Amino acid sequence: MNDLVVGKVLEIEGTKVNILMEENSNMFTYFYNGLKYRGIAINSFIGIIRGPYKIVGQVVKEFLRDVYNDSQDMHYKKDRFERVIEIKIIGTFINDAFIAGILAYPLIYNDVVLLNEDEILNIITNGKNNKKYDNQNYRIGQTLIDEIEFKLDWSLVFNTHIGIFGNTGSGKSNTLTKIYTGLFNKNNLDFKGKSNFLLLDFNGEYIGAQLLKGSEKEIISLNTRNDNGDKLIVDQKVIWDKDILSILLSATEKTQKPFLSWIIDRISINNQFESIVNEILALEINKTYTRPSHDSVKSLATILSQDFIEGSEEGRYESLQGELKRKLDYGNEIAPFDSNEYPISDMKVKSGLPFLSKLRAAMHIFLLQELNNGHYRLDDIQPMLSRLKSLEKSFDRIIEIEDNYNTFESLLTVISLRNCNQDIKKIVPLLLAKMSYELHKIANEDNINKTFHLIVDEAHNILSDSAKAENKGWQDYRLEVFEEIIKEGRKFGYFLTIASQRPADISPTIMSQLHNYFIHRLVNDNDLRLIEFSISTLDKVSRQNIPNLSSGCCIITGTSFELPLTVKIDYIDCKSHRPNSDNVDLIELWKQRNAD
Repeated sequence: MNDLVVGKVLEIEGTKVNILMEENSNMFTYFYNGLKYRGIAINSFIGIIRGPYKIVGQVVKEFLRDVYNDSQDMHYKKDRFERVIEIKIIGTFINDAFIAGILAYPLIYNDVVLLNEDEILNIITNGKNNKKYDNQNYRIGQTLIDEIEFKLDWSLVFNTHIGIFGNTGSGKSNTLTKIYTGLFNKNNLDFKGKSNFLLLDFNGEYIGAQLLKGSEKEIISLNTRNDNGDKLIVDQKVIWDKDILSILLSATEKTQKPFLSWIIDRISINNQFESIVNEILALEINKTYTRPSHDSVKSLATILSQDFIEGSEEGRYESLQGELKRKLDYGNEIAPFDSNEYPISDMKVKSGLPFLSKLRAAMHIFLLQELNNGHYRLDDIQPMLSRLKSLEKSFDRIIEIEDNYNTFESLLTVISLRNCNQDIKKIVPLLLAKMSYELHKIANEDNINKTFHLIVDEAHNILSDSAKAENKGWQDYRLEVFEEIIKEGRKFGYFLTIASQRPADISPTIMSQLHNYFIHRLVNDNDLRLIEFSISTLDKVSRQNIPNLSSGCCIITGTSFELPLTVKIDYIDCKSHRPNSDNVDLIELWKQRNAD
């Protein structure tokens, strides 16, 4: 036997085994028969020889055993204490092939041996450490304890939902960039027409040469502060949706939502929009002239002042507006109007209005119709119109509506929300997630022909279930969309990657449905508690190490990995390829200029 023996099995209790270590077994590194062995430490691997089996265990505890066990004799003697380690069995080598799980149990006095680097590599890669698998592996770092190169098997990871978590400065963004840059740099892979990747970038960290360069990457930088930003082109079938618009406008359940749904069912935002609403407008103005009510007159006066009416800005209808206001001052009893004195036959809605302006025009005109029919009161709908007006300017700066448009033609599309206000930062991710998911689900309902990968950096911005300052209905609907994606998306080839520094703020449903986790340093008790209850593949020792991980180190665990591994992720040296999240260099910023 060529193995380096370092101890004997002392006690066995299920998968927990205590091992009595020999003297001089606490070296950092060993060289034996031309092979290098790493010494024993917490989380390291060790072998137990039993016949043809080499049973593999992972060290979870180390302690000294008092051989004398005599409380009356407290004298220290060299032979009084023995070094004992506790391991848990994780697998077995048979004919040099590693098989995870329990195949055999050790016996008392079985020899305990160190594992060489090739054997450890076999364990952490589950046997995929030879050239045969080079096409589906790429390096992202090295294991922390054994300092062995760690390669990620993209075939097992990118067909799952992924979570990357860690406090600020822990290396979370570097990890996200590293794993996707490595994937896109695999020369043997052909993504074209087979997969699309969409990255929601809240802080503008990926709008340069990060992840992917060239024509296969499209960057859309949205801006609600001015008109200098890009525009996101959205298919009108996605936005012209009852649920989306109801939540967007915070529509009340009993009055405003039914009114909005009624409008959506009756018209569409297409080439015939103007002719339909103009016909209804003319009809309802005549009704208001002949059978005026306080609410209908007030509604008509409001319509005349709106910027969607042709001529309103030039004051074409000022005299009629004045007459309407005078009649309103007389009380609820309003006499009919003389249509000859106030002709409005040429009144119509402007053509080519932006999407939300069209919606506002339709809502005002259909409201007038419903007021004439006595179905609604003006005070029931007016708050929703005010909310729409306040949102309109920001929305029109970033969104353009088209028919049957494919927003995600590029391999990688980065949507930067850095220069957007908080309302838009909540709305756009929901629109993109719903649009991409629904379109992808329809295209892959019978057979998965392509995959879609949604990457959300700083995911707590939109996936929190405890946002206090947010409309409850809007928050619930957004979570419902993402929870459906994470529950059902896999069967349609739709996968989600989320990164966050506050996992405790993310919906527990979403956290528990992730398949694979890259966990950097977390120190908040709520975060650690959520990790403990959400991730079943994380062992006790790894969980205890989370608050003490150094920058760049993370624990990798999940369904694609046989056991949790602590890995030092390679730092991306090229600044242009790193995410724009580096700390400011105060030495460079504040250094004293040379005197002239």
